[in-house]
Parts: sequence; C-alpha cells; structure tokens
Amino acid sequence: MKTSKAFASILLVAGLSISTLSSITSAAMLPEIKEGQKCGKLNRIVSDNFFYFQCVKKGKLKVWEVKGVVPSVTTTLPPVTMSTQVADLGTFINNYAQSLVTVSCNGSQGSGVSIQVNLSEASKARGFQSYIITNEHVIYDCITVGGREEQVTITHKGIEYVGYLAAFPSWNDVNAGRQPDLASIWTTALVPATSLNNVKQPLLGHAVVSVGSAGGMPGVTTRGEIAGVSAKKIVTTAPAGRGSSGGALFNNLGQLLGFITAANASLVEVTPITELCSWVINCSTNPIVYVP
Repeated sequence: MKTSKAFASILLVAGLSISTLSSITSAAMLPEIKEGQKCGKLNRIVSDNFFYFQCVKKGKLKVWEVKGVVPSVTTTLPPVTMSTQVADLGTFINNYAQSLVTVSCNGSQGSGVSIQVNLSEASKARGFQSYIITNEHVIYDCITVGGREEQVTITHKGIEYVGYLAAFPSWNDVNAGRQPDLASIWTTALVPATSLNNVKQPLLGHAVVSVGSAGGMPGVTTRGEIAGVSAKKIVTTAPAGRGSSGGALFNNLGQLLGFITAANASLVEVTPITELCSWVINCSTNPIVYVP
C-alpha cells in the first residue's frame, strides 16, 4: 500500500521519516505524532516478507497502513568449549552411546564398549560382527585353562548374545600394574562401534559423561569433569556405580576417552583408550593417540 502525502508530512513534522518508521521492530506503539495520532505494528506478517504499521487517530478507524521489511533475528548461543557440560543427556546417549553393552560372566556383571576394528576373514566366517572392550576383572571368572572356549554373555538392547574372549593379559601382570585392566570380546551381536580416531586430548577441567550398566541397568549416565590425567590413567568426578566397570567415559563431543575401571568414593578411575595398544589390539599400523 502507498503512504499518502499527508501522512508523510505528519511524519516529517514529527521528526520521523518513512524510512525510520519502516525500520522499527518494536511491537510497542510509536510516540504520539500529532493530535492523538499514533502508529503501531500490526500483528501479522504476510508472504511478501513485510510487516505492516497501522496509524490511527483517537475516535477514528484506521487511517493509513505502511509497511517495512521483516528483520532477521539472529540468536547468539554461548560457545561450546571442552568445559561445557552436556545439557541433554537423552540426546547425547542416542547420538553417541549406542556402543555400550552389558557383559555377564558366571554371575558377575560389568559393561563393555564396541570399538571399530578391521574384522579378519576368519572372524567374519565365524559370524563375528562386533569387538567389545571391557575390564579383565569383569571376565576373570570366565577365563579357563584348557581347550574349552571361553564364553561370556553380551546384552545389547535387551537381547542376549554369546561373546567369546579374544585377548587379555595375565592377571598377575594386571595386578602388578604391568598391563592395563582390559580385555576384548568377539560377539555375533551387531553393536554400533565408536571410533578411536581424532579424539581430543583430555585435560583437567574438561567436561565428561560416563555411561555404564550400573546395577545391571544399561545406559546409566552421569556428568562430571576430569580431575586428574596421566598417560595411564584418567580420574573423573562423573560417578559410576557397581557394574559400570568396562563402561565408557566420553568427552562432551561424544568421543570415547577411556574405559571405567574403578570407583573410589566420588572419584572414578578410567583407563585411557591409548592403553589398548599395550595388549588388547594391534596398533602398529594405526596407533591410538589423542590429538590437541
């Protein structure tokens, strides 16, 4: 619609140009222009991407309409840093923690994480689809001496599968600290695998999320931060209950930092993913390292 010359004159007298009026984005009424005449933005936006102002005078119906371009609104969110806590744990679990399983062995129970590895042809021929990492102390009671195949139970999304122990150090070496408390399991379960590539270096104060099968309940999730870190151990304030051993510690980007190993009061010890190379998997062609 066109603005009348009379209305333009009124605006100019009041010190307001038509361009000024068109740029106003507030829903509040404009100040009185002349003799009770006021203009305000109408509560409608039409498909031509304009909003409309209606100008009225006391005791009278609509006098004029003018229009201006609808302003674009930019929402500025606070930057996400490595210290930013995950806000929505449900979404985080759905996006990053589908790799978690429950591991059971002769009455003991822990957790495990599916990781990306290259399946050998022999493994494929046996129907194996996933490679699970857990703690050795979780599967210790299923380690046998002799010809019997060592088996555990893998539970993923409520379905139980057979798991076969693949690699583990001697318990004496674990107790003496010469080898990490880690073990690996082959299973026919198809469990989404988490990558070990390009994981950011864990540092003090970084926000983390721990996930495990505490008390046998899968997907128990807590938040915290890194309280201590060394080449062979991460200490976090993210709580982990009994049964979470072998579970995952993620950073707030959903990257796997390590495997929950022990809880001591409010502090939890985690074995870094880099420790997998010392026994559990062959890292000679694809070393596991954190990136800055």
